[in-house]
Amino acid sequence: MYLKKSSNDDLAQNFFQRDYQDRGMLKWGGFYLSDHTSALAKMHAAEKIEQPLPEQTAADVSERLAAAWQSHRPVHLQLNVMDNNQTLTVIDGVVTGVFDDQIMLQLASGAFRPLQLATIRCVGTAKKAP
Repeated sequence: MYLKKSSNDDLAQNFFQRDYQDRGMLKWGGFYLSDHTSALAKMHAAEKIEQPLPEQTAADVSERLAAAWQSHRPVHLQLNVMDNNQTLTVIDGVVTGVFDDQIMLQLASGAFRPLQLATIRCVGTAKKAP
């Protein structure tokens, strides 16, 4: 009795068409640590595009920043600066100092960032304290 030999290509093609189900990226999920998962979540949250808000006057921006500085309230700033994706840059933080035409903002990471008042487009209330 002779068995019909099929080529390896036919055998592989039949296997992938009928039997094998690829789980896609699901199969790599076990390799992620909790640090990776939280970093990915932060990255995806940062990728959300915010629509441009109406530009506030320099006096209104200064008044809102001064009020936030005195009350130690977190602020949400939209800058007149485009990032790499050609969207307006947004920053959340707490105003920790004011000097001439600059403010010092403490970010959620604990880092400090100086900002020129002229680059700030709009000042709002941050949704979450950093």
